[in-house]
Amino acid sequence: MWNRFCVAAIVALLFIPARAWADKESDCQKGITTLKSELKKKHPRPVQGQLQKALKNAQKEDGEGDWDECVDAVNAGTRALGR
Repeated sequence: MWNRFCVAAIVALLFIPARAWADKESDCQKGITTLKSELKKKHPRPVQGQLQKALKNAQKEDGEGDWDECVDAVNAGTRALGR
């Protein structure tokens, strides 16, 4: 009985971070899409440069699978927009 409980608890704990990673990955992908759409709009040159840098960093981190860093890059881009 005790062994079953331990195994069930360990399996449950392993799936908690997987859901968090999926959320971060989804946020990353949505953020990249948002940055791309914002780059199509007309913005002042400094803002445009910050958006391009944020998009480049976000895409790099997405490719590496580091979604926390990707979300940070997306947030930097949205801060450039004043949001």
